[in-house]
Amino acid sequence: MQIRSLICLVLGGLAASFAQIPAEMEGMEYETRADGTFLIGGPTFVFDRILGAGGLHSESELWTPAKLRDRLLFNRWSGVPSWTPFEPSVWMKTGNELGDLIYQDFITPENRPSNRTPVLEAGFRTPSFKGFWATARMFQDDHFCSGAYGIRYKMVDDEFSHFGANWPFFSSAYGGFGYTNSFVNASVLAGEEYIWFYTQTSRWIPAHYRPRVEARADVGNLSVTVAYEDIEYQNRIQNETGARKEVNGSVYYKCGKACQRGIFQVAAGMVFRAVDDSGYVYTELEEDRVAWPFMELRVQPFTRLTADVTFGINERDWLVQDSIEYRAPTPKDMGVTVGVKNISGSRLNPLADSYEFLGTRQVDLTVDGQMNLIQSYVAFVDTLGSVALGGRGSFWAEHGAETFDVEEYIVDKEHGLKTRYGNVSRIDEWIKGVTGELWINAWYREMFRFTAMAGFEHIEGDVDNAEVTPAEFYTGFTGDWLLNKTFKISHSLRYRSDAKWNLRSSDPMVVKGDWTWDASFSQMFPKYGITLTGTLLHVLADEVEETVNGGIDRLRFICSAKKTF
Repeated sequence: MQIRSLICLVLGGLAASFAQIPAEMEGMEYETRADGTFLIGGPTFVFDRILGAGGLHSESELWTPAKLRDRLLFNRWSGVPSWTPFEPSVWMKTGNELGDLIYQDFITPENRPSNRTPVLEAGFRTPSFKGFWATARMFQDDHFCSGAYGIRYKMVDDEFSHFGANWPFFSSAYGGFGYTNSFVNASVLAGEEYIWFYTQTSRWIPAHYRPRVEARADVGNLSVTVAYEDIEYQNRIQNETGARKEVNGSVYYKCGKACQRGIFQVAAGMVFRAVDDSGYVYTELEEDRVAWPFMELRVQPFTRLTADVTFGINERDWLVQDSIEYRAPTPKDMGVTVGVKNISGSRLNPLADSYEFLGTRQVDLTVDGQMNLIQSYVAFVDTLGSVALGGRGSFWAEHGAETFDVEEYIVDKEHGLKTRYGNVSRIDEWIKGVTGELWINAWYREMFRFTAMAGFEHIEGDVDNAEVTPAEFYTGFTGDWLLNKTFKISHSLRYRSDAKWNLRSSDPMVVKGDWTWDASFSQMFPKYGITLTGTLLHVLADEVEETVNGGIDRLRFICSAKKTF
């Protein structure tokens, strides 16, 4: 159970249309979305904000129960790298940024660019034998890795990856066993990882997980996750080394089917972290532990009215997320929803570390006071035959938004990198925004589906003191064809207006708006359970750096083969 809102009602449908283009890796679906501001520094860091979400924060900064099994990568929630087991199958994936050395051999023998980085993946999960199964996977994504490459490779002892010499932002390998039946789904996985974190000071920090072990179990309505992480840190340039042994996980219980049919629905759980640090580890968790008990409540006195609330509290922080939604009675095939949602709390992420260290200086990652975000919205959907029209509008206001109080900017002239020193702070005034979006969807049986959408947002207030000034408008078009029920063509054309990083460098970094075209082609062989897919990403768009000290987003081709059992 989770808080329902306008985002789920309308943007869920828009996201589904974009999801027809396969993501480079799971957890990177934002790459093919148009409906907001998505600025990519690398696979392990992105500023992801849906246009109508309200507030100025990145979605990755906000803790919600839906993220119980996402990874916490330096105080931000990420679906990359994912350790969620696949369904029984065997698969492989590879791809390169177009312009790599092999491609250049056919064009020019001189002035060739440096090696363009590939994505690599291979894995399997066996069919069940009396409920038992085994799985293994190796995957890494080298794209975006060239931005801070000049200094990153000097920080570590070796190639810092399982394969290749591109110093990717993550390289992960695991294997393990599981058991699944109608009541239980459990797994134990163990592996080794190389990951780079992007910190509040704008540094890329290497972390070597050796090993990482994760156990999951879903038993009826109870879900449990426990992970053990033995992490090594190093920076050869500064002669810094350190280690962190961490245990983290969650326990979550949701009410059963009988409860879900009633007026009151309840779910509850607890998330926890405990660390043991030695040496120089770049961050600190106050008291070396944090536990976050939380509860979700839904009240549905009658079918058209729903009230949701999620709240958690511990000795340091509190966080409340709630909404009230009413689905108005309308003529057949039309739906109108009005609602109000609120987010209030002392921290967006109460499980995050408390401090970061820049040399001998300390950066405070917590801040006094609280943030308050309130949003009202209205949405409609109308269907006539094979055409659907939908739209939404919203107004939001936020006070106490989390930001960063910069005391000093530091420039590494040798490598062109920019870092900052200061503390997390708040914008102590109201910032307001109004949004509007419209979309149309048309289809013909299973053969064809087309979606066109557009949206805008106007924000007033002290936006220049926010980390990012979001894009003001977007538009997007998607089309999907299924030919002979075995060959699928998907494409999307989208535009996002300018966005701006305000506080990562002394001169704000403007990320210019641009058109992007993505396309995917899939050939399916249902008789054999085989699917072959080729995908082009970032076609037409300029090759630009979207995050301070981040990598460059380039045109690339990715192909995959998968056989399901």
